[in-house]
Amino acid sequence: MADYGTTKRYIRAKVPMQVLRGFYPTEPNKLSSLAAPLDVTPGVGVAIKSGMPIVKEAGLYRGLSVVGFRNAEAADAISGVPVYIALHDADAHDVQAAGSLVGLDCSDKFEVQTGYYDSAITWRLNDPVMVGSDGVFTLATAGKFIVGYITAIGAGTGTITTGGKTPSATDMKVIQFKTGQNGQVK
Repeated sequence: MADYGTTKRYIRAKVPMQVLRGFYPTEPNKLSSLAAPLDVTPGVGVAIKSGMPIVKEAGLYRGLSVVGFRNAEAADAISGVPVYIALHDADAHDVQAAGSLVGLDCSDKFEVQTGYYDSAITWRLNDPVMVGSDGVFTLATAGKFIVGYITAIGAGTGTITTGGKTPSATDMKVIQFKTGQNGQVK
């Protein structure tokens, strides 16, 4: 995979998430949440990137104890913890300056495209989506909490650029799914 970005601060391996429906930032009745991105221990976790599943928990942010966002893990698909989707990268300048990251709540109705999915799966329309490991979405299995259903599969548009670079066809591959199913068990 290639890295996209003009500086180390904005390097990313996948194209940013696209919110196709349901995100109206000036409407207060939309379910989203603002919290600090929790510190990632070097070599242990991965930094939150736009389009990754995230959850809230107590942890450290810049050495302070807070309730903030961390990457969702496969165990979260069993526990029924509310799942969010990161709107921005945790290391983006605006997020760092504000000390807060926006997460779209999967229990609300959004339609998103993300490159953070299990690419080893042959996805089909209406497949149920759940939280997987390593900050990706995966195909829901029996007894797991569903966060959405696939509405489209394939590559993103050929016009996406990040930091002046056009991603390769592999890096542009995304899944598209509708949320609004948080808490439903397969």
